[in-house]
Amino acid sequence: MPVTPSVDETRVVGRRCVQWLLDRLIVGVPAFLLLVGLVLAVLDDRSLWFLPPIVFLVALLIGGLAVDVWVPYRTGGRTPAMRLLGLRIVTEWGSVPSLGTYALRWLLQVVDGFAFGLTGLIVMVVSSRHQRVGDLVARTLVVRISADAA
Repeated sequence: MPVTPSVDETRVVGRRCVQWLLDRLIVGVPAFLLLVGLVLAVLDDRSLWFLPPIVFLVALLIGGLAVDVWVPYRTGGRTPAMRLLGLRIVTEWGSVPSLGTYALRWLLQVVDGFAFGLTGLIVMVVSSRHQRVGDLVARTLVVRISADAA
């Protein structure tokens, strides 16, 4: 039976900032390398200059979906960086979120990202359980997990 996480387990704002940065690097670096490769490939053909930015944006979108939705859904609530930093996404009741819940959190990163991410950071700092807007709407928490629970 799931147990409602304590407020102490949600005091992970600093770790979440590092986790967000690492997960963005996991998505952004390969997408950027793809962009550079495509630009070099179409350097001589000006009729294909539209292709690299479109492929880059699609790679960011698919990478973001994979890292923030699919991977946590398949690994019990952890993105690659969350696994490294000992964090996990759970519902407010302590259970495993659904695929739709992860997708809702991901979509609301648009709101959390206003003002270069300050909106999400401020909401995390001032909310009682350190939830960003996506967590509040999806009714999820990011909690610290013990080494034996990993």
